[in-house]
Amino acid sequence: MTMNRTMTYLLAILMAGSLALAQDQQSQQEADSLAKLLFGSERTEDQATSLFEHGKEDFNAGEEFLKEANAMRSSGTDTTMKSRGGVFGLIGQAMGDTTKSSKELDTRKRAMSSFKSAAKNFERALAKQPEMKEIELWLVATYDRMEDWDKSLPLYREILNERQGEDNLWFAYGYAAFQAKQYDKAITGFDQAMRIKELVTGTQDSIPNTYRLYLAEAYLKTYQDGNALKMYTLAQENATPEDSAEIQKTIDWMKWDEGGIAAAEYRDAAYAAEAKEDWNAAREAYVGGISAARTIKARDYLTWRLSLVTYNHGNKTEGIQRLGEVVNRLGAECPKDYQDSYGRMLYAYGQDLVANGDRRGALEYFLNSTKVPWEGQGGGFVSIAQIASNDLAQSIENAERALAYPLTPDQRKKAYEILVTSYRSKGQWDEMKKYQALLGGE
Repeated sequence: MTMNRTMTYLLAILMAGSLALAQDQQSQQEADSLAKLLFGSERTEDQATSLFEHGKEDFNAGEEFLKEANAMRSSGTDTTMKSRGGVFGLIGQAMGDTTKSSKELDTRKRAMSSFKSAAKNFERALAKQPEMKEIELWLVATYDRMEDWDKSLPLYREILNERQGEDNLWFAYGYAAFQAKQYDKAITGFDQAMRIKELVTGTQDSIPNTYRLYLAEAYLKTYQDGNALKMYTLAQENATPEDSAEIQKTIDWMKWDEGGIAAAEYRDAAYAAEAKEDWNAAREAYVGGISAARTIKARDYLTWRLSLVTYNHGNKTEGIQRLGEVVNRLGAECPKDYQDSYGRMLYAYGQDLVANGDRRGALEYFLNSTKVPWEGQGGGFVSIAQIASNDLAQSIENAERALAYPLTPDQRKKAYEILVTSYRSKGQWDEMKKYQALLGGE
């Protein structure tokens, strides 16, 4: 009985050992199967790992080149575009090569070459080992450096399908979409980044202000002015003192037409066109802004600017008419700049007509220039007095009215001369002598 028990015990041990061995073998098989699923065959895994490492080396080299180029840009060193030097450069120039470059540009080209090499290595590694998810992160970062947004965007989506809880990846996706001008996707990325950051940390204070600023900018690009203003305001509340002033400029820019972003953009486009002396483009931009403006104030401002461009570089009478409608409608509330521009246009065009022999037509413009409270208002009365020289009463009346306004030295002298001549013709010697004395004092 005792022997039977012993044999049974030994048999149980053997069976247990056999079972354990079987279990170990099964575990090993499962591990091998899982490893094969995750990494593929050992040889393929080794090849992928080698390509991955080479890709990282290329990527890091590209980063160093970029850092070097950025340092050159910030310091202004080696950024001047020059013709290629050396023997080959001279030969090329002799053959008509006009290509110019700089050390900074050459360094950036070397960076891009390194990133392209890195991308190829990562792509080949990923093809061999799709399960090595770390490769995707390096590859998408490489696409970003190359600004190849068409490749980085779909790859970000693949990554985010499995890593939806990482706010930095959502922001990177939004940034790539923003650069690709796919602003709706950018809004999704930036908004998700903010939501996840707050969800994970339990507080809005943890959200990087960069997230808010980029979301605000994406709203601007899609003309969601209400959302953009709200986000910029929130960003300013959380900004450093250095950034706050710059954000305020953007907020002020948005409020110029009470949130009418389109009108402000047209205005800026017109400014840029004027700086390039592209007057047709400037006119088109101002017309577009007038059409898009939400407020009368913005519309009047753009009309004023359009009138100046039209008068100076197009149809003078059209420019006068446009601005006249604004000035006359606003009356006493008209901004001084508008009044000065309108008065100056009327007076200058009257002078042009006089020079061309159209004194009758000039009279109307000079008369209108005296009805506008502008800096040269008195000059219009002097010009009317000159035209009315055959009507002594009118000539005297307008010359004396001119003296009540600020005049240039030449205009004042001309007014005195008119009065001296007119009073002499009328035989009013005392008045003549008075103005003659003033004329002599000039």
